[in-house]
Amino acid sequence: MSTQAPLQAKEKSPNTIISVVVHDLVKNDGVFIVDPRDEQLNVTNTVQRLVDKLSDTYAKRAGKSHGRFEDDEENFPVKKYVREHFVTRETNFYELSVLMMNTLAVKASKTAATGGHVFICHINRDEKEFLYVAILTEELGAALTADKDVKDSLYLDINGFRLAGRVDITSWTDGSERYLSFIKGRKQDKVSEYFKAFLGCNSNIVAATESNTLIAALESFVTSKAFTEEERDAFFTKAHMICYDLANKDEPLHIEPFANELWPNEPLELVELLSSPEIKLTEGFVPDKRVLRRLVKFTGKTKQWKIEFTRTAIQEGQIVFNEDETLTIKGLPPELLVRLRKEVQPESDIDEQS
Repeated sequence: MSTQAPLQAKEKSPNTIISVVVHDLVKNDGVFIVDPRDEQLNVTNTVQRLVDKLSDTYAKRAGKSHGRFEDDEENFPVKKYVREHFVTRETNFYELSVLMMNTLAVKASKTAATGGHVFICHINRDEKEFLYVAILTEELGAALTADKDVKDSLYLDINGFRLAGRVDITSWTDGSERYLSFIKGRKQDKVSEYFKAFLGCNSNIVAATESNTLIAALESFVTSKAFTEEERDAFFTKAHMICYDLANKDEPLHIEPFANELWPNEPLELVELLSSPEIKLTEGFVPDKRVLRRLVKFTGKTKQWKIEFTRTAIQEGQIVFNEDETLTIKGLPPELLVRLRKEVQPESDIDEQS
């Protein structure tokens, strides 16, 4: 009997690379020029690792802003270039990449941008197509030679990419309203406006929409944690307090400090959820006070009635949710009791009182 261990199946990368290229954006005497590569990159193991790392880092990085293409294609032409490649098939991927680079050079002019290696790739992941654009720089490292000597080695710094954007091609062609996202790089206070202008991203998302997205994500987080009723109420009450304070001060919500304050024991858990591409939460919005009431109040209505109550009412037993999908309300105010008793009083009793 053979004792040889069975071969392990090679794990397939989640990203299928369709096209990829790297061009250089060079700054000479304050003027940006494009130094293009002559052709697309071959998909080697190294290129595959690079794309996988970029995709995973982008998905986990906080600080994304979501939106859609600007309608003005004359001043923001990337939408047109993307459509001509992915929809009408008028251009190939290399032509698309050069057109995008030319726009990037124009938008970077008269800014403090420094240029870099511009990595553009078209991938398929989870049956969806994505277009990534990232500006990468080189970092100095050390490499060990065959004779055990140490020498300098330059490498692309994927973890420290300065700027990156992603177009969810599938969502865009399906008519979604939010399919474009971009992210700031490390050690930057805000996303460079020139990169946003290059992508032609309109991120004017309504605060109410983002507040609802945030609350839905927090509800999902609570469900995954299987909190007790008391823990759930405390979590939502604290979230409401933080967000309401931001709203009062007219200050924007940012994921990392929000998670650090709300869930200090394991803030990265909450950061990863709120930063996930499935959630599509845009940072930098001022929470909407009206929407925030969902964190501490339950509301519902039909054509015949409307009800609103707080989580405290459930916790203290004033409102009881029954298994037969009904509510029991205890401790009705005296004024309401009087009106209800008159409403349901038998007609015979009314006649006798007359």
